Amino acid sequence: MKIVYFMTPAYGHVLPVLPIIRELTARGHEVICYATPQFKDYIGSCGCLYREYDEEFHRLKIDEITSDLYKLMETLISLNEQQYDNYVDLIRGESPDLLMYDSMLSFAKNIAYKLNIKSVCTAATIGFNLPVCMFSNIATSSVPLVLKNGAGMRRLIRLDKKFRKDRGLAKFKLIDLYMNTADRTIVMTPYKLQPMAWTFPKTVHFAGTTIKEQIEILHGGEYGDYDCYISMGSVFGKNVNKMKEFLESSEMREKKIIISTPETPEWMKALPNVRAEKWVYNVDLIPKCKLFINVGGVSSVYSAMYYGVRQISIPAQEEERYNAIIMKRHKAGIYLKRYDRDKLLKAVMSVDKLKPDLCRKIIREADGTKTAVSLIEGMSGDNTNE
Repeated sequence: MKIVYFMTPAYGHVLPVLPIIRELTARGHEVICYATPQFKDYIGSCGCLYREYDEEFHRLKIDEITSDLYKLMETLISLNEQQYDNYVDLIRGESPDLLMYDSMLSFAKNIAYKLNIKSVCTAATIGFNLPVCMFSNIATSSVPLVLKNGAGMRRLIRLDKKFRKDRGLAKFKLIDLYMNTADRTIVMTPYKLQPMAWTFPKTVHFAGTTIKEQIEILHGGEYGDYDCYISMGSVFGKNVNKMKEFLESSEMREKKIIISTPETPEWMKALPNVRAEKWVYNVDLIPKCKLFINVGGVSSVYSAMYYGVRQISIPAQEEERYNAIIMKRHKAGIYLKRYDRDKLLKAVMSVDKLKPDLCRKIIREADGTKTAVSLIEGMSGDNTNE
């Protein structure tokens, strides 16, 4: 098959699908991936063809805008309208057998609809639908969002409805901005960890993670043993100074710590037990740590589960909060709603009560790469609704 794959240019969205495109290429399929330059080498190492997005994608800071659901909605509607016009004729000329796209890129879904091309959507997080949104933290956070930005949201929806009507596309669905569906939708979460998995249509498949193969592709760091690994994330990393009192506490001064943070303040450099890095190789570092403190990103949470490492999550975004809730529910980690020095110290002192091996078994039993490739190759037949 000839496959064109539109990727969301963010590490948490690209890295999980690398094992899938590598295996598809190894099986003789032609895979063309659209991304931004920081992912060019990753894509090339998988044997795929790299195509560069236009400037709009270069300016997209997906990790930052996801902390504000209204800003995310505004950005995605504008982006998807613009990119539909930019790429519909190009894809018509490419004549692919299959169009693949990340769950937030509804412009690709619209192109597949318009050109009558079979489509596969990949979701690097848990799956979202109306029941999941209604019975989760997302519902409660949506109330103040609507009260504050209701008029702006209605305006955006009207504009997108007009755009779709003018171009003869399918009707607007709000969920398509965050969790698309396609002829087949592949969610890279094990069925046992997916909230309300039974409420999704049969075209949505919970394949599991690709961490086993990511270890092969993303391996590249040598690390010693650490008591604690702290990954600040792009949003929380801007507030790194909040961690000062925590790291300088007597309890933490006794521990060997490594921190991944965008910026390293002078006070942190002065701590003899702390090593700060802008970039680390998670697949190499996490198994070397007794405790992983993160912001609840799905890649971080699942990687810690894969290795059976205890974790504490302090989310900055709604999706991260849901990941942390799932982690807590399965006794793999502790969820803190916000940063608080004393609560975090208390959590660090109580992590021995966690049972991370339970989730380790769930993660390792679900072979996401093998399942995803099988589902994609099945698209060449007539069984898309199985």
